[in-house]
Amino acid sequence: MMYQVPQSSPYVPCPRCQNPLPNKVTMSWWGGIVGPKMVNLVKCPQCKLQYNGKTGASVSQFITIYVGAWVLLFLIVVAVLFFAQG
Repeated sequence: MMYQVPQSSPYVPCPRCQNPLPNKVTMSWWGGIVGPKMVNLVKCPQCKLQYNGKTGASVSQFITIYVGAWVLLFLIVVAVLFFAQG
């Protein structure tokens, strides 16, 4: 579902409670500083929902893929280091 961006904010209103003024998220536990910028993450100050500020879409699938990619990269590095010693 696409939402209209209100003139008072550069972001779409909250899909859950329709609050027109979400706050930009600059850092998160899952993406540090880079992750929220990649997905235009905003947080509703009223209901605390985090979503894509440009489209109003959920970011849960993006978070899963983002964290999964970092875990996979970490496991590959550990495996390379482990097998390089023996």
